[in-house]
Amino acid sequence: EWLYPAASFGSAKEGGGVEFNFGATQFVHEPPKGFLALDPAYINLPPVSPFPRLFAFMDCCHALLSSGPLPPFCRETAEVGTDKSLREGPQVVELVVLDGRPRVDGLEVSATNFSSVRGNAKVKRGRWYYEVLLRSDAMVQIGWCSDAFVPDAARNKGVGDDEGSWAFDGCRLLLRWNKTHKPWGKKPWKEADVVGCLLNLDDYEMQFSVNGKLLKDNDGDPIAFRDFQEYASGGLYPAASFDQENTCLFNFGASELLFKPHSYESIGIPSPLYQSIEKYYLNNPAGPPASGDDASPSATASSSKGGPSARATFEQDCAIVQYAARLCEQQHKNVYNVTIAGNAKLATELNLAHLTPDDIAWRFAQLRQFNQVFRMMHGFINLANLGTGPQVGPLVEMLQRIKPLLFPSVVLDVLRANLQLSNRSADHVKITINRRKAIRHKLDPSKDSTAKHSLFGQIHSLLGAKPPAFFRTSKRLWSVVFAGEGADDVGGPYRESLAGLCAELMSGATPLFLPSPNQRHNVGAQRDKWTLNPAANKPLHFSMLTFLGRLMGGCVRGGEPLPLYITSDVWKSIVGDTVTVADLEHVDKTLMQSMNIFASLDKQGVTEEVFADCLDANFTTILSDGTEVELIPNGRDVPVTFHNRHWYVELVLQCRLKESAAQLSALVKGFHSVVPPHAVSLLTWQQLEVLVCGKPDFDLEDLKATVRYEGISPTDIRVQYFWQVLSEFSAQEKALFVRFISGRERLPVRLKVMPLHTKDDPDTYLPGASTCFFWISLPQYSSVAVMRQKLLYAIQNCVDIDADYRVRDFDDDAPPTVGVSESNDDDDFEDYSHLL
Repeated sequence: EWLYPAASFGSAKEGGGVEFNFGATQFVHEPPKGFLALDPAYINLPPVSPFPRLFAFMDCCHALLSSGPLPPFCRETAEVGTDKSLREGPQVVELVVLDGRPRVDGLEVSATNFSSVRGNAKVKRGRWYYEVLLRSDAMVQIGWCSDAFVPDAARNKGVGDDEGSWAFDGCRLLLRWNKTHKPWGKKPWKEADVVGCLLNLDDYEMQFSVNGKLLKDNDGDPIAFRDFQEYASGGLYPAASFDQENTCLFNFGASELLFKPHSYESIGIPSPLYQSIEKYYLNNPAGPPASGDDASPSATASSSKGGPSARATFEQDCAIVQYAARLCEQQHKNVYNVTIAGNAKLATELNLAHLTPDDIAWRFAQLRQFNQVFRMMHGFINLANLGTGPQVGPLVEMLQRIKPLLFPSVVLDVLRANLQLSNRSADHVKITINRRKAIRHKLDPSKDSTAKHSLFGQIHSLLGAKPPAFFRTSKRLWSVVFAGEGADDVGGPYRESLAGLCAELMSGATPLFLPSPNQRHNVGAQRDKWTLNPAANKPLHFSMLTFLGRLMGGCVRGGEPLPLYITSDVWKSIVGDTVTVADLEHVDKTLMQSMNIFASLDKQGVTEEVFADCLDANFTTILSDGTEVELIPNGRDVPVTFHNRHWYVELVLQCRLKESAAQLSALVKGFHSVVPPHAVSLLTWQQLEVLVCGKPDFDLEDLKATVRYEGISPTDIRVQYFWQVLSEFSAQEKALFVRFISGRERLPVRLKVMPLHTKDDPDTYLPGASTCFFWISLPQYSSVAVMRQKLLYAIQNCVDIDADYRVRDFDDDAPPTVGVSESNDDDDFEDYSHLL
């Protein structure tokens, strides 16, 4: 049956009525991804039409891969700017997550716990305006914030709750600033209302409107806040905080503002890139000039600045992108908020000696423009074909080659959108596992070849038969009870169970992984890595590997890092990259060296006669588990000769590359059943490794940047001792410390430091920690040496969790159990952009 668009109307006042738009003209807001306008003419309307975007993307790709300048439309829009004494930041304003774990889809925010966001543009002078469309009867605090604003989701502290932020809360009808509240407005806002935020930085006044009507106090005064220049001297950002289950859509000016006052400017504008692409491809009577044509007027005008004429190779562009990503991580900023200040040292570091500082900054601006072109285009690309083989079409093939030039934040947006579309709700289970039994197994794994008593084996026996949909959730996959230990699982024991099972997988306590040959021989790169065991070929082993893949996918969705130290072939296979002999060298450098020598014997003066006298080998090789296999039928009876040695080398390398193909396939299949291949296909394998595993080491400054102090000052002597001890820790000791306070071995962790009050000599106490809430409590130790001794002992020896309640005696050999929990109040999807 067919469906028609339809509507019914009551009587209308004179001049009233509605106007339908089925797609013959542009919509105020683009249709959601996956939805089409009823009128097919819509697809040809700029800036919706995919055709100019397609041309723009392909021309940009060709230019970058050929080390040429980007097309003129990128150069023009890279130059567009505003007076920085009035405003700083990109003209197309985007949202930045400050705290909490909201879902952010473009400019729409859905909060799953208390969360705070702000725009990535800051205003310093003038009159500015933006709007927020309420998607629910929102408990939201909407307004402005300065650089001094520090939200705290754990304490429901958001915009308007400190001296660096101002907000209107239209649900509670309150103005909020620095813990002071003032009644404002007469009628609570409701779903579909449009909230206007007016900021006058000439007179330092703030106002708020709902559906175009200014809100006033009981005396008719429309000024909500005034004379705040003391706290806003550095400029202000649009900002908002949300209680859970609230959704809003921001409009900074990219779409038509419904109620903008005449004397105010929008913070953002429609993308100038859209307009430039339309002009370049659609409004040029002679057709667009060839990409990189410097004869165009815009190019000629810009050349005098020096930047546009600079050329960079693909590898140098990759270096700029990687450097920008590091800056974002170090400065905790979005890529559109960082500035690359070129200098001679930077040019040398990036191997860009032929470029001036201005050239480097210009190239960075162009690469940002290319990423904007990709943002416009990626919705029309079938990412499911990425990495599936040679017959994928020119667009996907081009994207496969160009993806190292995509900024991590751009790739993460694609991943987040795909995960949100496929998230599912499932029963939340509560499992009971026996860590003491697992420790006994780890001491002598030979007594249990199936590893059923290990933590991994116990959890697999309980959850291994769960369907993939069970893992497609952004919540915790289970709650855990450790038999014989006292703990309420509000996050810490769950993370501890994950860290424990990963430690087993990377220790030989299970039959799934082996130390890589590089690790065993202490040579080459990646000496800490583990490789899949080719001897793990029983049905139970394949079931375990599929379960591990699903677990990895579930933890990506939930933002929980798994401290796995596995070789690059696993990550490459998941993102669809080709595994090459270079990956084999990272696993077994000794083999690669011997094969290279073997293939080049003639260049070393070895003759056929010498070869026959000195070498006695046949067509066999040794796998990572020590098993000898034949490279060809009856290979043990076929000698390696001077003339067939190249064939032998090729067979050895191919055999070793594919020695664990079946095991790898099971793990990858499990991962892709939870996280679809196209969701991760834009990631580099290194990005995926960090996304799944977290950072194996961390800069102490990263931890300091997010630390919170409660009941103790940052200048307290014990805090100084604490940071000094941490700065002296090795990478392994840092991992143990992170596990001590969080139950995980890798970042992200947002640490809280508290004092531990003692009745007796503080030097006799150990520090305390909560893995659920990421805090550490410090006694008043007498010296740095005591702090180091006590902290090291705690992180190395305190494993049991016994702070919550006393447990009854239990059967030390009791089997693991699983049940369905009545409720699941866990936090939802974690924003992990800081990992990339």
